[in-house]
Amino acid sequence: MTTGLKALRELSAEMGLDLLLVQGSGGNTSLKDKGVIWIKASGKSLAQAKEENIFLPLDLKKVHEDIRSLREVTVDKPSHVYAGLRPSIEITLHALMPHNVVLHSHPIDVIATSLIPESKAKLQETLADIAWHWIPYCRPGEPLTREVRNALARHPADVLILANHGLVVGANNTEEAALLQQNVINRLRKLPREFEKPNKLELMKKLTSIDIAYVPHEPVIHSLATDPWSLELAQCNPAYPDHVVFCGVRPWVVEGTCNPPSVETPYGLVPGVGVILLPAATAATEAMLKAQAEVYLRIPPGSAVNLLSDSQCAELLNWDAEKYRKALEKAT
Repeated sequence: MTTGLKALRELSAEMGLDLLLVQGSGGNTSLKDKGVIWIKASGKSLAQAKEENIFLPLDLKKVHEDIRSLREVTVDKPSHVYAGLRPSIEITLHALMPHNVVLHSHPIDVIATSLIPESKAKLQETLADIAWHWIPYCRPGEPLTREVRNALARHPADVLILANHGLVVGANNTEEAALLQQNVINRLRKLPREFEKPNKLELMKKLTSIDIAYVPHEPVIHSLATDPWSLELAQCNPAYPDHVVFCGVRPWVVEGTCNPPSVETPYGLVPGVGVILLPAATAATEAMLKAQAEVYLRIPPGSAVNLLSDSQCAELLNWDAEKYRKALEKAT
């Protein structure tokens, strides 16, 4: 293992343990070294970077050829070590950034900032001394690749703010990349609102009336039902891709004594009371609900908010790459 890859694994594991930075199997990191790009495998968790072999080596020249030809990037003749693994959906984004180390994360503060329409103009001042691009929301994969390639052709950048998605930073090494990532997040830091605690008595009544329902481990998730503004937003389309993949498009709003609409329903919002999880929920469901709660608590009530459209949600749900990630999550 090279020194660079060892450092990337250590940083990746650290990133994966910070739920305000990366949630579930989201986020990805990469290293370019001697014509090879090491990229996190799709569906793998950064938190396991030191315990598991989560990075795949790909020929960087071939990746660029695949980008130009609009082909899917794959692993050539994988050994048994990499059998069955796919490179991250974001491999093309990492390859387009010319830096040795690229970090892509889903910071709560950055996502919250990107959802507010006027933020793009304000960032011109906030990030004035950094080479950066604002990337309008595009589905990950080829559409996002095309948008990033066009932006970098206009002028090089070390930072990408991905609207409704997250943050990308590039640097010469892991230390510089980590410092740049933290610098951007610090500048975009937002204080969350205080929120009402769940009504435990009413929540328990709901739990006893619904088969195998249970309470989330993370208390902040209940703000999706107890905070009026968060509740309003939570009943709309999601704000970013991973929520669509692991939680669905719209929540079940629990009213009266009704039962879940489907066995595939992962969670329910009990307005003014709290949130319940159902058997279809996975660890990723809870991680995404926590992220959604944290994001919405950072958006001022009554603000204009850019959420994903119906067609953008459908595009994600029907995409084979996301079906693969979801299947991996269910298998764990």
